[in-house]
Amino acid sequence: MNKQYFPGLDGMRAIAVIAIIIFHLNPKWLPGGFLGVDTFFIISGYLITTLLIKEYEADQSINLVHFWYKRIKRLLPPVLFMMFIVIQYIIFFDRALLFQVKKDMYAALLYVSNWWYIFDGLDYFQSLEPRPLKHLWSLAIEEQFYLFFPFVLLMLFKIFKKKPNIFVVFLIVSLISMAIMWMLYDPSKSISRIYFGTDTRLQTLLLGAMLALIWPAYKLKKNPPKVIVWVIEIIGLVGAIFLVRSFFQFTEHSASVFQGGLYILGIFTLLFIMSSVHPDTLMSKFLSLPVLTWIGRYSYSLYLWHYPIIVLMQSHFIQGQIPWYVHVISIILTVIMAVLSYQLIEQPFRKKGLKTFIDVKSFKAFITILLSLYLLVSTPYLIKTVKAESPNNEKIVITQTKSIAPAIKRISPLQIDNVSEPSTEITQVYPYAPLLIGDSVLVDIDYQIRKVFPNATIDGEVGRNIYKAIPVADKYTDFNRRDAIVVLYLGTNGDFEDIQMNTILKKFNKAQVFLVTARVPKDYEAHVNEEMYRFSQKYKNVHIIDWYKVSQGHSEYFAPDGIHLEYPGIKAMVKVVTDEIIKVVEK
Repeated sequence: MNKQYFPGLDGMRAIAVIAIIIFHLNPKWLPGGFLGVDTFFIISGYLITTLLIKEYEADQSINLVHFWYKRIKRLLPPVLFMMFIVIQYIIFFDRALLFQVKKDMYAALLYVSNWWYIFDGLDYFQSLEPRPLKHLWSLAIEEQFYLFFPFVLLMLFKIFKKKPNIFVVFLIVSLISMAIMWMLYDPSKSISRIYFGTDTRLQTLLLGAMLALIWPAYKLKKNPPKVIVWVIEIIGLVGAIFLVRSFFQFTEHSASVFQGGLYILGIFTLLFIMSSVHPDTLMSKFLSLPVLTWIGRYSYSLYLWHYPIIVLMQSHFIQGQIPWYVHVISIILTVIMAVLSYQLIEQPFRKKGLKTFIDVKSFKAFITILLSLYLLVSTPYLIKTVKAESPNNEKIVITQTKSIAPAIKRISPLQIDNVSEPSTEITQVYPYAPLLIGDSVLVDIDYQIRKVFPNATIDGEVGRNIYKAIPVADKYTDFNRRDAIVVLYLGTNGDFEDIQMNTILKKFNKAQVFLVTARVPKDYEAHVNEEMYRFSQKYKNVHIIDWYKVSQGHSEYFAPDGIHLEYPGIKAMVKVVTDEIIKVVEK
């Protein structure tokens, strides 16, 4: 076995990338597939540390510049290729996405995507907005690790000399990372901070590094005693079973995942790696099967391409109603683009670096140069030339309210074709001053609901889910009184569990609270509506406004996305909200 190549690790990469792709195609098929990213982190930590240790043992030093140059050659060209292709597709075919994707691209180029998404308030699991570069958060964390870790490892070798001492340092830091994730985890809030954070994700990278200190693959000897092989075989099988079972068992709502679960999963993954890199185990032979090593070799390109292809393909269909052939086409396109990227970009630049541009010895090399130069020259020009406007429904304006609450920020209403100022006759105006908190569906009805309730306080924001609504509710403590009316639109932008709904309802436990059921073509639609009904039965002050039932069979109510409202839908929504409020408060 080549000391620089461990086919078992490619087999593990194959398992991880398959899990991730299945999860992104449809989370219901493999709810814990997102954990495949942590498998990549552990493998990266193990492999990089193994190579650095080997270099240090040979030279008593680590060539940091050479290491960083190799990482750039390996990782940057395929990312640029993917991003530039995606940007050009968006410019020519889906320009509405350009405004947001440009910002995501700049963060990706600087390898700070993970921190950008935290700053931007993006929820990895709950966002309805197409963000085709969102998956680059994990590459940002790896690059940040590659930037600092070699220098840190070199300093630790100089200071502590021996591997056991360094192991203890890594153990302590990894436990601190786990503790930070645990302490920051709050089930009533979005997990974006702990999901994207470099500090909270360092634990799995360091677990891989720790294994490299005590189980370096290049030092494992062939033909050890059979009993040793069987022990390694068994612990590897246990690790593999635990990892694969986790893909099926856990979800993003599993609190245990973020309260030490990733660390425990990481330990079992280490057992899997121990067996996978040993030259004499059946596990290593299984993971060295050609189909698995092929997928593993292409795993980086497969990871880069699968997500934008899936997102851009599915954006043309109503979520929850995506035909099976769309998934098949997405997989085929992913494989095609991954192979092209690997053959034309990844391998040439990995072997030759910038010499790729001057060393033309084949037609493939010529195509590589031509394609690279076109993308490098045309993409920045197109980005600069094409105007990417901020969507109207993301502009924030200040409005005055006549209720007891102060002026608030809200999102401007969505524009409705040929209707700038709706002019329906308002049969009755009510003096009540309800508080309405919600998402873009609430934004849609803002103008009309104010005609019925001119004293209303409306706080709507595009993309708001229950996690974002909880801190918003804290601004309106004055509405927690017996004569107050609170209307909540919380089911459009993501699923939730009991604890989140309990948290926000407790903030208005004295008021009359109305939960508006969701009509959203997503897999979680039924669950969020069931949760709302359950809480209306649990608390006497909680009532249902059943928009899902009212809108059943009325396609004319909705924009093409099946969520936002056209003018007939706005009228219907205002009517059902008004009727339910009046029925309760005037009975």
